[in-house]
Amino acid sequence: MNKRVFWLVVAAILILPLLFDSIVVVPVTIQILISVILALSYNMVLGQTGLLSFVHAIYFGFGGFAAVHAIRFASDGDLPVPVPFIPLFGAAMGLIMAATLASFTARRTGMAFAMITLCLVELVIASGSILGRFYGGSVDRTLPPSFFGQNFVSDLSVYYVAVAWTVASVIAMAWYARSPLGRMANAVRDNADRVEFVSFNPRVIRFASLSASGIFAGIAGSLFALTYEFVGGETISFATSGNIIIMTFIGGIGHFSGPVIGAILVTLLQTLLGNYTQIWGLYLGFLFMSTVLFMPHGIAGLINRHLRFVQPGEWAKLFSPYLQLVISTVWAGIGFVGLLEMISYMNEAAVDEPILFLAGLQLDTSAVLPWSILAVISLTGSWFLRRSLKQAQLAFKAVSSSEEV
Repeated sequence: MNKRVFWLVVAAILILPLLFDSIVVVPVTIQILISVILALSYNMVLGQTGLLSFVHAIYFGFGGFAAVHAIRFASDGDLPVPVPFIPLFGAAMGLIMAATLASFTARRTGMAFAMITLCLVELVIASGSILGRFYGGSVDRTLPPSFFGQNFVSDLSVYYVAVAWTVASVIAMAWYARSPLGRMANAVRDNADRVEFVSFNPRVIRFASLSASGIFAGIAGSLFALTYEFVGGETISFATSGNIIIMTFIGGIGHFSGPVIGAILVTLLQTLLGNYTQIWGLYLGFLFMSTVLFMPHGIAGLINRHLRFVQPGEWAKLFSPYLQLVISTVWAGIGFVGLLEMISYMNEAAVDEPILFLAGLQLDTSAVLPWSILAVISLTGSWFLRRSLKQAQLAFKAVSSSEEV
């Protein structure tokens, strides 16, 4: 990520609450910041080291649990630590959990590693019935010692704590990615046998990557605890692990900016789209499936491919085919979204309330005409989408063939 762009983004985030009066700006942005740390930390495991892990939610959840207990001790006067330093305890717990699990999981790779981590998630979830009192709870972040007179009553004060920790975490993870250890993690991902041949232990490198990622996942869990003043056992779940994987894949594994893009996009879909439809998870699933099928390197990979192979003078040749692709995608999307929303409404609404209000339109789910129109839009849009996608691919190949050679 370009340093100038990074600091411009940081400046924009700092003044964002001052520019918008909406009550959703601060909480949504905090959630985005937490997701960015979480996705980037997972990219250290999957993108940089090549390990498909399902235990990242454990580091996240236990980091939140540690923050909850640290706040309780600080509230009772047993721990003289103000709120901005609470994430240090989450980082320590994330490191402990990651190092403990990596001590034996780092011996395996590929499908064996993925299955072991999947079993570990189930094991930790099941242990909640025994360790339930440790698994989080509710706290009051205003009770710990004040920090320069600030008791963190408002969400805005926590917002700037989250910004500070996000900036520090992103810088630290960027440094790690470019460090010799980060480069060796990439080498282990690409060819572990060759790394071992030059006298480096791939297991130790995998152990280091897993442990380092746990630190930042624990920080994200701590910020979650500070923001919502509650952490429950549901933070350690397959849903949380799946959400982390989806964010990283959609943004683009292996690209440092990829998880950032994926975290922003998925969080906005969850928080904003969830206010308008109950089947937002279905749309997220379609987005994930489309990314895997048509953009295997994610959004960041697609952007990087265009910036790398397309010369500045050739961009005009892509405008028309890409515009057709966007229009056909929107057209097909209108049809499919309409059909899905009508089906969802029929499952939830009463029998005598067939009218669905969607985007300012009144759709009668009991009539044939709305279904027919939306079906035609879907079919024609799919046909145009398939055709425009081929044209866009041919156009990109035409302007990039000389560079690729």
